[in-house]
Amino acid sequence: MAAAPPGDAPGEAPGDGDARPAAELRVLLAEAARELLARGRSADLAEARLEAELLYGEAAGLERARVLARGARPPGAETWPNFRELLARRLAGEPLAYITGRREFFGLSYLVGPGALIPRPETETLVEAALAAIRDHPRAPRRVRVADVGTGPGTVALAVARHAPSAAVVATDSSTAALAWAGRNRARLGPSERVVLAAGDLLEPLTGPVDVVLANLPYIPSGELALLPAEIREAEPGLAVDGGEDGLAVIRRLARQLPAHLAPAPHAVLLEVGAGQAAFVEELLASSLGPGLELGRHRDLRGIVRVVEARRGYPARGPTEAP
Repeated sequence: MAAAPPGDAPGEAPGDGDARPAAELRVLLAEAARELLARGRSADLAEARLEAELLYGEAAGLERARVLARGARPPGAETWPNFRELLARRLAGEPLAYITGRREFFGLSYLVGPGALIPRPETETLVEAALAAIRDHPRAPRRVRVADVGTGPGTVALAVARHAPSAAVVATDSSTAALAWAGRNRARLGPSERVVLAAGDLLEPLTGPVDVVLANLPYIPSGELALLPAEIREAEPGLAVDGGEDGLAVIRRLARQLPAHLAPAPHAVLLEVGAGQAAFVEELLASSLGPGLELGRHRDLRGIVRVVEARRGYPARGPTEAP
């Protein structure tokens, strides 16, 4: 079989000079990156360039490394119009993850699309803290019963189950569209036998007590939604971001449900929160669960307190972060 002409991905037909630009791919992608930046779709030029490369890779069926390796060649004749179509969608505000249909999170590639909240890097803080809470639980050599509340596309539930062999996870969500994405990801990533999906409000779908509760619930105050990037406001489900007047409406409802669903101590609750909300969430947990809680906080890579943790009945550990 003859080798594909320079610039063409495998399977593309050679194109004439009118079918594609003659400029080098890296030059054209740099121009596309500037379009993205000018339209406010990327935070800086480096992010815009990454998005352009990923979009071209999606159009060509290539990994990003191979896109970079082809930078000195002209773009593929059939790939270029497909890339421009994808770029137009991105310029119009469609999230990159919805266009590619995937988002990397905690070393796994998740399927995402309309109806599902796109996983964010800061939520990896919740997974890391959850894995520690499961590992430290006295039941860990056998089975730790975990609830992931508001699972969305299964992001936290599947990451935890993959990395904590002792965890049996029930992942709940009130959105059937989100659970459909979670089901697709469970089928791809597993382990299916240790992750159960359940539709309903917060902890209400549970049929038995759990040892660890995890939740990344909406925590953006309603009055601040207008400050979010347009693509989040317009494309991602509002149910997954709108936390009510003070941002804590859904977390407050979860706190009220906890006593009826937590197993007797030892147990733990870990909640993702917004900047400045940690002290208020700690008060909600203390009010709901009573005295004797060991409270801790976990910061994300930007130094923001991202996760509030409450444990009861665990073996003693080192001092937690001061409020």
